[in-house]
Amino acid sequence: MPQVKLPPKREVVKTALIASTLAGGVLAARLLTGRKDNPAQRFTEALFATERLREATQQMAETPERMLAACAAYLLDVAYHSSEGLRARGGAEDAIGKSRTRVHPYTHVAATVLTEALAPEHVLTYAVTIPEVGEVRGTRRVGGLHISGHAPARPLQDTAQVTLEEGYTAQLESELEIGEYLVTGRTRLFGQMTLRDNRDNVGRLHIGYDGTVSGTITRNARVIGRFEGRVADGLQFKQYQIESR
Repeated sequence: MPQVKLPPKREVVKTALIASTLAGGVLAARLLTGRKDNPAQRFTEALFATERLREATQQMAETPERMLAACAAYLLDVAYHSSEGLRARGGAEDAIGKSRTRVHPYTHVAATVLTEALAPEHVLTYAVTIPEVGEVRGTRRVGGLHISGHAPARPLQDTAQVTLEEGYTAQLESELEIGEYLVTGRTRLFGQMTLRDNRDNVGRLHIGYDGTVSGTITRNARVIGRFEGRVADGLQFKQYQIESR
């Protein structure tokens, strides 16, 4: 049998040190370069994505459960698209008491974000006015940086209420984690979300560590539709055909 010649122990240690140094260089480069997103600014921009709410409002009389699904999709999209500002290389945060208000030039959606606290939690209150549709009001709490799955992450809690012109209201709560893979720079979002409305619909979402979304909407303990998809691609809702009684 041919002998396998192993490298000397000194060479193994040397190779490991070189690999560690290169990995550290990649990490430092990602932390020091790239867009420095201000969390409040990024959050304000993400709040403009109200298309799903506007579209669902047009069908609310026939399928109110789709309105609740649209509310869930909106809050999840906002969390994902605002996550850039919460990464390890995020930019400076607003001072306590600073308020940002922006109006979208085409849809005329107005979003206001107020920074209420920076420590021990970063607390933002926000309001979004959607012309001829309604409004969204809520509070966002972002905890301190910690290690989750061998990578830095921050706990994120959103509590929001959607109020529409037709007397429709929905309440949404999320318990999420936002972080990134330091070497690739990819953002990840995972956790849970619960929602309910004044039409007896109740929803629950699970966002897996890999970004896969699953969940249901129930009415009177009956499943009337399911969520599926991935966070990066957008939330999809499959409505079930409910037999009339």
